[in-house]
Amino acid sequence: MLILPSAASSNQADLAGEIRRLGGHPYLHFDIEDGNFVPNITFGIKTCRALRPLSEAAFDAHLMTTDPMAYIPELLALDFKAIAFHWESTGYPMRVINAIRDGGAKAGIAVNPRTPAQEIIPYLPEIDYALVMTAEPDGRGDLFQRAMLDKIRALRTARPELAIVADGAVSGALLPEVKAAGADAAVMGRAVFSAPDPYEAICAFSRV
Repeated sequence: MLILPSAASSNQADLAGEIRRLGGHPYLHFDIEDGNFVPNITFGIKTCRALRPLSEAAFDAHLMTTDPMAYIPELLALDFKAIAFHWESTGYPMRVINAIRDGGAKAGIAVNPRTPAQEIIPYLPEIDYALVMTAEPDGRGDLFQRAMLDKIRALRTARPELAIVADGAVSGALLPEVKAAGADAAVMGRAVFSAPDPYEAICAFSRV
């Protein structure tokens, strides 16, 4: 299982130190939240730009924003390798997909828990991966929604070769279920950065 540690769940007062705690893990995930599309605000382009020279990891972005096109050019300029935008954020998904792919990055569609898998199935041949939100900002600790495992299964059946990422309240205990449903990767924030040694935690989770 590929583990994508989420910078948004690290100690925001010491982002540089938190990156060092990852011990050279080759991936780092950025949840970019604008406070409009979702209630939370994480960080923006300025923070990504400051962190880019500190890591050789492949950066990927999950845009939880009302206007993904406003972020894509600068993320591409910072050599982000993959960018997922929310299906619910645009009426013209091919415009966003093409902008990402034309810039040399992998394009992903992210879906909120309330969005049925069937809505994005016609677009699966056009993308590199799907990101399934397995929790939402619910005000109760962002609880994992097991019903989302069915969504992962539906996407896996619809396009067996599609890369699928599970994102939201994924713990070590839940990883076997997430993998069995068909996910190739999991975004993990608190489970990684709350560990005494995040790198060792990632290694353990990767063996699931």
